[in-house]
Amino acid sequence: MSIATLFSNSGPLLRYATTLIALFIALGPSARGQEPNGDAAVQTDPASETDPGAEVETKEVQPFDFDPYRTLIWVASDSPRVCADTLRDDLQKVLDRDFHAVWRTKIEDAPMSVASMAMRVLSEVNFDTLAATDPVIAVKRSHGDAVRIRFAGDVGRYASSILTTTGRMEEIRARLAGDPDSPKNAWLRILHAIEGDAVALKDAWAKEDTEAILVSRGMAETLTEPEAKIIVPPITGQVIDAAEAYDKIFIVRIRTATSPMKVESVEFDTLMRYFGDTSRATVSSFNLLPEVVGATLRDVFAPVARIDDAGKSNAVGLVRASGLVTDKNSPALVNVGDVLVPMVRKDDRNGNPISIGPLDWAYLLAKELDGRRVKMDFHAGRAGGLQGRKNARTHRIGLRIRPRKDQTLLRLHAKGDPNQPLIGYEIYEKELEGKSMTFIGRTDWNGRLDVEPTDEQPLRLLYVKNGGAVLARLPMVPGHHEKMVADLGGDDMRLQAESYIRGVQNSIIDLLAIRELFKARIMMRLERGDLEPAEELLEVLRNQPTNERLANDMGKRQSEFIKAIGKNANQQRKVDEMFSVTREMLTKHINPKLVRDLEEAVIVAKENGGKLPPKSDEETDGA
Repeated sequence: MSIATLFSNSGPLLRYATTLIALFIALGPSARGQEPNGDAAVQTDPASETDPGAEVETKEVQPFDFDPYRTLIWVASDSPRVCADTLRDDLQKVLDRDFHAVWRTKIEDAPMSVASMAMRVLSEVNFDTLAATDPVIAVKRSHGDAVRIRFAGDVGRYASSILTTTGRMEEIRARLAGDPDSPKNAWLRILHAIEGDAVALKDAWAKEDTEAILVSRGMAETLTEPEAKIIVPPITGQVIDAAEAYDKIFIVRIRTATSPMKVESVEFDTLMRYFGDTSRATVSSFNLLPEVVGATLRDVFAPVARIDDAGKSNAVGLVRASGLVTDKNSPALVNVGDVLVPMVRKDDRNGNPISIGPLDWAYLLAKELDGRRVKMDFHAGRAGGLQGRKNARTHRIGLRIRPRKDQTLLRLHAKGDPNQPLIGYEIYEKELEGKSMTFIGRTDWNGRLDVEPTDEQPLRLLYVKNGGAVLARLPMVPGHHEKMVADLGGDDMRLQAESYIRGVQNSIIDLLAIRELFKARIMMRLERGDLEPAEELLEVLRNQPTNERLANDMGKRQSEFIKAIGKNANQQRKVDEMFSVTREMLTKHINPKLVRDLEEAVIVAKENGGKLPPKSDEETDGA
């Protein structure tokens, strides 16, 4: 029987089987002989563990140039009169003027830990210090079920106790997200407070009967004996969760106790975990706060250009949400002449960054707009920073910058030794489109030089020279950073080697002249028959530095210079070349032949009665 015949005769059978399968699925666990309250009932959806408040929905992926920024604004204030609730409506109206189409904004009060840090020194806040305050569950990796524990709900199923401090327990209960009795919050039922502070909690970690503790992320990362597996509990105000949920986080600090009031804002790019510059403003009235806060947010916002194609000296980027912009003067666009900071993030298989952040001494200069794409020149201290394979775990972007400072302090120090400044090094500026170089200045006693911005171009291409040799290429945007430090291989040893070689070469020239002078005097005395004075002069000539002596001294000094230079192959090559040229010069001009010729002349004079025989006409003509 053929397959076609079989299926043509089995219509009723197939319909019956389909009905049974549908009924089996509809009955669920009870049809498979399981109780509703059995083990299967407590299994939770991993998605709900990672984002307790999220609804299960399919998110449509937007094209990058039509994908608006997800932005979160955290407000930190020293007065209860100024908070997210009092600012939200008016501030949103101000922001909508520029960002209505390109931002999806949420305005909230900053978490307590973030607000506390921001109110101290906003300009020094970074991702590591913020994330270090997040409460996490540290589970011992030596735990028998550590492999099975992935979410906070798993800790409640596989562990019997989580230790924490009383203050931390109260904080967690106040920040809990979702139903306390839900399976994902099962870990709350085994949470126990101990007497003492965080130090006592860390001491408890060393005990064998301790399975897990609830501490800050910063402390959890220091636990090594045994190593901790970090689990993020489902509570509100977690910096890590906010960084994953938003593209940009703005922290706004408002000081009302001063007169006038002070407003400061800073942008945090979550993909690159990068904090930009701080924008500052003053305001005299509470009614003007939304306008001033909005102005600082507009000032610190850095549009993102995704690097789609990168060469050695150029790159092409696609500006995010640029397809949603209708105003050519929008702050969400990148224009010709803008400078961007190139950044690269490389993730592991779990999505955690292996390397992340801006490239050292590198900038992108927008040269041409091609629709929503921007063509840029890539200027870097070393080549190849943006090149590489394209894959899902590597992200390359550029963030537009706006210099806000009057100048940048450049400091040069020896590689690996900040306490050894490079003194008196020459700084030159090279034209971006040409080859001419202009002298800017020399580093001072501490290796420092102030570099100011220019009116023509924000980007300046600096070169470091010493003794005529180019040591480094340093692209810089003066005013972007208050201070920039270059860790360079010092050129002092090469200069010392060059000075020594010049001394040796001068000695060779002097010695050559002395030897020729001795030769002339000895030959003159032999021709006159003054044999004894000629032999005395010959003995003095023998005691002059020889080829072997000079070559041995050079060999010792060359080894010393190479050892002092270390692993700098470029400087080693230059030193080797200088010594090689000098050895050739020594071999050519300082050799034993002159002394041997004079010794033979003395022997001839002795055989001729103490006087050289007169030269023949042919020898005279040849001479």
